[in-house]
Parts: sequence; structure tokens; C-alpha cells
Amino acid sequence: MTDATPDPAPAARHPQATHDDEHEGDARGPAPAARRGELTVNRVLDRCTTLGPNVRAVIWVQGCPLRCRGCVAPETLPFAGGEVRTVAELADWLTGLTDVEGVTLSGGEPFSQAQPLADLLDAVRERRPGFSAMAYSGFRHEALRRGTPGQRALLDRLDLLVDGPYVAARHGDLLWRGSSNQRVVVLTERYHHVTSLIDTGAGIEVSVGDDGRFSWAGVPAVPGFRTLLEEQLAAAGYVVDARETAAATHTRAEIRGTDERITEVQHRDDQCGPTTGGSPAPGPAGG
Repeated sequence: MTDATPDPAPAARHPQATHDDEHEGDARGPAPAARRGELTVNRVLDRCTTLGPNVRAVIWVQGCPLRCRGCVAPETLPFAGGEVRTVAELADWLTGLTDVEGVTLSGGEPFSQAQPLADLLDAVRERRPGFSAMAYSGFRHEALRRGTPGQRALLDRLDLLVDGPYVAARHGDLLWRGSSNQRVVVLTERYHHVTSLIDTGAGIEVSVGDDGRFSWAGVPAVPGFRTLLEEQLAAAGYVVDARETAAATHTRAEIRGTDERITEVQHRDDQCGPTTGGSPAPGPAGG
């Protein structure tokens, strides 16, 4: 398959990738949404078994230059929002998770914050040398290899990469991926065995917090999973938390406001971008 995705683009100059971006064919700089030593994060999860091998932590970064029809985590797309976390703080958190063997980076687009993520992995591995790393990207491996020094640095620190755009028309029940054009790229010997695993989805994992809020993580086996879930929750008397409702409305408003450009991006492959949830956390209805 040819490399059909645009090269990574900086959010500050190119909030959304377009066909023109795709045809330029040159990698452009990263898009740090925070200062050096900081990351902008949508959410984190300290234990997950559905987004990579064995038990892993997950970091969903905030912001993605791509727009994907059917993206399961639209609240992670705007570069505005999220929570600024320091690399040092996240390194301490990951190092303390003694029952996980690594971290999965999702989003949002991890390679839009590549250098601080590479710094994060370096900081964790100073204390846990065997800590593994996997990342999702809406860009192809080949495009990332042509990317910025930061993007190449992050790539060099990964054991696994799930690459390529999510294409709604090719949605499937696949291991750690949303559509059949996406690839699990083995970058080190550590997870070489995954190429022989049965290629079916790892399912959805639900977590319940101490405050009664729940969230889910995984790659849905069927398109429209999140909408269906939230409709069924509503029918059962549960509602999305007001803060999350506001965020989701904001996201939809942004998407509506850029429909023309989104249509351009949706193009012949009918979309792009990572598709792992990461839901906003629907919570029990108040009162």
C-alpha cells in the first residue's frame, strides 16, 4: 500500500490537514501545545488490557491535526483544552505503576507532541529500563520517518506503532486497530510475537472510579459504538456528565464550523486518524 496520508503538520500553522498538505510531501515541525517539559493531556488510565500487549498504562494526548469521520474520541481533537502536565510528573506516575509493563500513547495525535513524549519515555526508562512503549498515529510509519527530529526520536523509542488513517469504510474487529488499512508495526524484538497473534479485537474495558464515574477504553468492534452506548445510557436514565457534555458540544461545534475543510480531508479514503477510546466518562445522572 502506498503512503497516502499527509506528513505530520504543526497545529499552530496547520490546524487541520488538507489535500494540499498531503501533496506537499514534506514533514513539518511538531506542534507542542505546551512549553518545553510539558504535555497537554486529555486523560490518563493507569491500567488497561485492550490497547496493546499485556497490562499497560494509557495516555491520551490533546490535539490532532486530522479530522476523522467516526472518530471515537472527538473531544481529543482540538488543540485547545486538555490539561497541561509536566513530563516529570507523568514520569513519576508511570514509574510508580509497578503492575504495568509499559504505556500506550494515543490521542489526539501523539506525534504532534513527539519530543516531550520521547523525553517522557527517557525519564521513565532511567528508573525502569524495561518499560515498553506503543503509540497510535494517524500518519503512516514512512511519513513519520520523514518527520521532525522529535518525531523520529519518539519513533526510535517505541516498541510498537499502530499507524495509518482510520477509514470508516474498512472498519473491522481487529487487534488494536479500527480499520483494515491500519498496521501494527513491530519496531523492536520485544513484541515480535504479535505478528502471529489472532487478528481479532481485544474488546472494550470499563473502569469505574471512586466517584462512581466510569470510562471505557479499547477499539470498538463495530462503528458507532460510542453513540450507541451513550444512547442506551440515556435510555436507562444515565446522562453524560455536564462538563463532558459541554466539551462534546464544543467539539461538535468546531467540526461543524469546518465542514468544508473536513470534507476535503475525508477525501478518497473517507478519513483518517487514530480511533482508540478513551471515552469521556459518562456518569450517573444526578438527582
